[in-house]
Amino acid sequence: MIGADYSSFASRERTIRASTVPTTVRVWVRDPSKASHVLFRNAASTGMATRFDVLDIRAQKMPDGRAFHASWTQPANRSIPLAELRQALAWAQTTWDHPFPVRPPAKTAAILEIVDTTALPSVFGPAGKAEPPAAQNKSLADWKMETDDAPILDYLWRSIAPRRHLEFGTWEGFGATLIARATDAEIWTLNLPQGETDADGETLYSSTDSGQFIGRLYRDAGFASRVHQILCDSREFDTRPFEENRFDTVLIDGGHTPDVVASDTEKALRVVRKGGTCVWHDFCPDPDALSHNLAPLGVVQAVVENFDAWSARFERLFWIRKSWVLVGLGAK
Repeated sequence: MIGADYSSFASRERTIRASTVPTTVRVWVRDPSKASHVLFRNAASTGMATRFDVLDIRAQKMPDGRAFHASWTQPANRSIPLAELRQALAWAQTTWDHPFPVRPPAKTAAILEIVDTTALPSVFGPAGKAEPPAAQNKSLADWKMETDDAPILDYLWRSIAPRRHLEFGTWEGFGATLIARATDAEIWTLNLPQGETDADGETLYSSTDSGQFIGRLYRDAGFASRVHQILCDSREFDTRPFEENRFDTVLIDGGHTPDVVASDTEKALRVVRKGGTCVWHDFCPDPDALSHNLAPLGVVQAVVENFDAWSARFERLFWIRKSWVLVGLGAK
């Protein structure tokens, strides 16, 4: 959907693969008053033209309205009820036309702790020094790791000062470069050789997380001697060689579908040492972010569906507000 100026988007774009079978496509429009036209464009990389017929166009109102008002968006609230977070997920999944299979919810009175960026020194003690800068006036839906979460992650790594670090998801190596600059850690990092793809096998990031692009940033920064690059599907990653000499910190930032996040987390729990720290990137329970970005939707769903099992492994499990970061501090 586009606006009256024929150039501004009024909804997210959906890609449809050519088929002889009629396909129903749902597009969620946040502000219907700005949607004036439906735009179709040929996205075939070969430039081959496609003929299609529009059989019907209908407008439907979202069952719960155009917004979900979460209790944890209020600064005074210091926790997230898991039951309410499930409701936010269900609302956001509707805006995406239910992209992931969902496990039947169980009744729970569990809560997830919130730690504001200004309160991080109280968690990490004197080593934390001053709290990291935060983009307070920026919407979480527009958050970027490289500009917005980087100061928070840098703060965490400097405070924890790991000697051995593992990360799921290398991409171009920004995360590995960040921790290499902040600490003297020896780093292991996993990535798919061909990068992330969608259900149809199409690349998600224009091949910037595959082949020679994998880890190029930490190589360019001169940290290659401290980084062990592992190329494999993380679901096939053999943790046994690391279960004796475990990691101080693990960053889970690979595939973002709930099944991959769950698999990566289970493997992380096998190799993080007692008292070690697990960090999940792309965890953001903000309803606006969940309805605009598919990555946090998958990560939050995985955490919610496995919350009881995973939270039992940590002394504290908390979301850093504002950020896309979830932290689990192991019991010492």
